[in-house]
Amino acid sequence: MPGKWSRFAILAVAIALLPSACSHQSPSPTTQAWSSESPRTYRAFVPSSFGQIHVRVVEAKNDDLPARRTLVLLHPTPYSSDYFKAFAPVMGMDRRVLAVDTPGYGDSAPPPEPQTMSAYAGAIIMALDALREDNEPYDILGYHTGTLLAAEIAALRPDLIHRLVLPGVPYFTGDAQHEAYERNVKAPTLSPDGAHLDAPWGFATYAVPAGLSIASAQEHFGDMMQCYPTCWWAYHGVFSYPADDRFRSVQQPTLLISVDGSLEAETKAAVGHFSNGHHLHLSGITRGIFDLEVARIASVVRDFLDNNQSTASDRP
Repeated sequence: MPGKWSRFAILAVAIALLPSACSHQSPSPTTQAWSSESPRTYRAFVPSSFGQIHVRVVEAKNDDLPARRTLVLLHPTPYSSDYFKAFAPVMGMDRRVLAVDTPGYGDSAPPPEPQTMSAYAGAIIMALDALREDNEPYDILGYHTGTLLAAEIAALRPDLIHRLVLPGVPYFTGDAQHEAYERNVKAPTLSPDGAHLDAPWGFATYAVPAGLSIASAQEHFGDMMQCYPTCWWAYHGVFSYPADDRFRSVQQPTLLISVDGSLEAETKAAVGHFSNGHHLHLSGITRGIFDLEVARIASVVRDFLDNNQSTASDRP
């Protein structure tokens, strides 16, 4: 990796480790997934075009297993890498995992204004270059907004990405894209009585009927509040993204995963636009896949990334 990035990354990691080394408090049950019982986890802050990008790094716990490629995780809007708090340590049992905060979300520095997917991707590429080991390409998984970021990173830097896993692709074109833009790309109106927080709370508790605990929903809500009131900025990139053209530029093996709930039709419609795209449908899942179906999604991801498969069959 370039020397100047190496120095920045090492210094940032060393600084990020200090608070955890000095703390003797036991983690709460709702944050147990990031605890010391999981694979070793620390935080890195890496320079980018928009300032420092925050990355949660999970080191592989089992050194006896064959080395696997580092897996990059890109979260949905309006959350941060904390969205993968249950999934990342499971994948981190046998590989290094980098869970990245998109600029302006979580603990990553914000851009000065809403950006395109290409601009966000460019900033994340700088962080991935800084943390790259032995010039090896990454595997990458994005969810919702993260799927477009993953695709754009793969298109911009094919040398950097080996395989992609894209569950829940917000593939919108034409009038549907225009309507989604008008609906989502706008600042909230702040209300003295806090009524403007009703919609975010509803968003955070969306998976409660499927089994998500209120405590976990509260954590998602708190995570979301880190970007408030500019949480909508990334939607500018999502709903102006030229998906047809950019998806065709992705040459790597790509697994698109649909579920019975949100973005099922959009994900299925996107498959044919990837030159090496494959589709898998997971039935019986309507919401909360990375909270409530961790073992199932982790098994599917491992199957595609580790078994030298170039295809994946649809499953009922």
